[in-house]
Amino acid sequence: MIKIKRILITSALPYANGSLHLGHLCSTYLPADIFVRYHRLKGNDAIYVCATDEHGTPIEINAKKAGLKPEEFVKIYRKEHAKDFKDMGISFDIFYHTHSEENKKFASLFFKKAKEKGSVYTKKVELMYCPKCARYLPDRFLKGTCPKCSALDQYGDSCEKCGATYQTSDLTGAYCAICKTKPEKRTQDHYFFRLKQYEKDLKKWLTTNRRIQKDVKNYVLNWIKEGLKDWDITRTGPYFGFLIPGETNKYFYVWLDAPIGYISSTAKWAETHNKKWENYWLDKDTEIYHFIGKDIVYFHFLFWPALLMAANFSLPTNIPTRGYLTVEKDKMSKSRGTFILLRDYLDRFPPDYLRYYLTSVTSNNTTDVDFSYLDLQAKVNNDLSDTFGNLAHRVLTFTCSNFQSKIPTCARLNKKDKDFDKKIDILPQKVGTLIEKVELKKALEELMDFARECNRYFNSNEPWKTIKEDRDRTKTTLYLSLKAISQLSVLMEPFIPSISKDLQKTLNIKNPKWEKITVKAGAKINTPKPLITKITDDDIKEDPFSALDLRAAKILSLKDHPDAEKLYVIEITLGKEKRQLVAGLREHIKKEDLQGKNIVVIANLEYAKLRGIESQGMLLAADNGKDVAVLTAEGAKPGESVRAEGIPGKPAMKIKFSDFLKIEMTVTKTHQIAYKNSLLKTESGKPVSADISEGAKVR
Repeated sequence: MIKIKRILITSALPYANGSLHLGHLCSTYLPADIFVRYHRLKGNDAIYVCATDEHGTPIEINAKKAGLKPEEFVKIYRKEHAKDFKDMGISFDIFYHTHSEENKKFASLFFKKAKEKGSVYTKKVELMYCPKCARYLPDRFLKGTCPKCSALDQYGDSCEKCGATYQTSDLTGAYCAICKTKPEKRTQDHYFFRLKQYEKDLKKWLTTNRRIQKDVKNYVLNWIKEGLKDWDITRTGPYFGFLIPGETNKYFYVWLDAPIGYISSTAKWAETHNKKWENYWLDKDTEIYHFIGKDIVYFHFLFWPALLMAANFSLPTNIPTRGYLTVEKDKMSKSRGTFILLRDYLDRFPPDYLRYYLTSVTSNNTTDVDFSYLDLQAKVNNDLSDTFGNLAHRVLTFTCSNFQSKIPTCARLNKKDKDFDKKIDILPQKVGTLIEKVELKKALEELMDFARECNRYFNSNEPWKTIKEDRDRTKTTLYLSLKAISQLSVLMEPFIPSISKDLQKTLNIKNPKWEKITVKAGAKINTPKPLITKITDDDIKEDPFSALDLRAAKILSLKDHPDAEKLYVIEITLGKEKRQLVAGLREHIKKEDLQGKNIVVIANLEYAKLRGIESQGMLLAADNGKDVAVLTAEGAKPGESVRAEGIPGKPAMKIKFSDFLKIEMTVTKTHQIAYKNSLLKTESGKPVSADISEGAKVR
């Protein structure tokens, strides 16, 4: 009897401070999803939990910019992330959030247990205080030079370049991230976690765990060798997070309660599924896998297991760690502006194309991977389409045409047939062993090598010839080829679930399992359809309009420019943030006719100063040489993106005004706005229009 394993899989929690990009997917969510889908097919008790990470200074800063409470701000990204993950086929059992009562309870429990063990103490610390902002400056409110590698413009808690962590007072040349003022040093009592107390236990866990990647293990062991510093787990208010029990203005540092979100999310899932969370976090037989990116190694390999030790919870079985996904060799980063949004990809291509491509280029180590749409095109067309998709289509159409859409009887097997049949039967074990080692790239390569073997088998047997000369030989060729693609349809499912499910529907495979497959002669198959559409050169060619980040906005207030008689200074909201625009409309439109209007703006236009006042984007208007009318998007929510129908969006970080002028938009007879005969609409389908004559130009 096969023993059912209990396996808990998590991914690093996405921060509720911005949209998901491809870098997130590559390092954590995609490999974890492939891993959990495999274990479900194996019949194991495998659950995949995740949540939005919702505390900390960056959220506090950006919520303030958006004119929202942090609690309201995080809900926007919580909803957005959930939709993006669902559309990408990431199959969480629960996608929860860290700003929850469950997480508050577990954070307090961990704190209490650590205190009881003598692992928490207080000491006076030197904090940075901004006299101009009149507040203490936690990590993200402070910038300066890394004390370890001298990288410039780093935050106050960790260095993005070398991965080092430190205290805010360790930064050199520190300045307030809000107002650039040099901070003062002040002292205050903070709670510390005795990380140094766990050096021996951490070293033992690392050295005895054979599953942890060698490249990461050596990296972390060097940190331990250098000596670990105790960890400041306190942040002084104002701070968005959980109050430390018994305190009035001291909060848990986000990196204490964020990983505890793995546990609280499990508990929430267990509560709604009549399960016990203790079985997943307190049972030594449960395997726990955390999938992360290399930027958070220190937290997950040192702080987190030490916290688990302090609270007597189970330690991770493995923490698979991936490198960065780069674009033109730059790290994908929201803060650095080098990223491709996941939503922008999903607006252009099916999710399985990206799943296949990223898995095929990402090894089981921390090496960085560079993304290219040209490489994506080549991988999809050459591998998925020509090798896998074409194989399935040829075998299925030949069966339908010559055997009434029924699987033929396996008439007789020669040596070549037997060898091929044996390869089909051992494939699940071969590929499964690699997946269990988290060698996902190698597992996918094994599957694609087998698909090539299938093509060679089918071609060498020439069923289009033998159908006229030796029908029994043709039956055997078709039977084994159908068995092979049936096996592939199951084993490829963790990697490309949508395509695999489509193939399984054609083959009438129900309730597939990760095991040696059997096919029944005489079983009916359905009429096949092409599985994969190739990516053309036109598909990856960027239309200039794609670079625009057009957004619906609402005018909150406007006033006359103090030094320019033709200009208004306008305050707008984009939903997640407020901005200021300067627009030359005073001689064309009265203030009262603009107040409260839903307009359209270019959100990624380079900021410019107009007569001394900064304009953070540009309001769009139409001009016929005599009259001027602003573009409106009635009924749209502030922040909704605006697209031209049929043209995918891939907004640039910033565009120049001169580049915008090259993009011609005009007003139609029905007063709607068009670009190359494509009408502009918001993401919710609201039309963009202007109350002006046909042919007016947008500027």
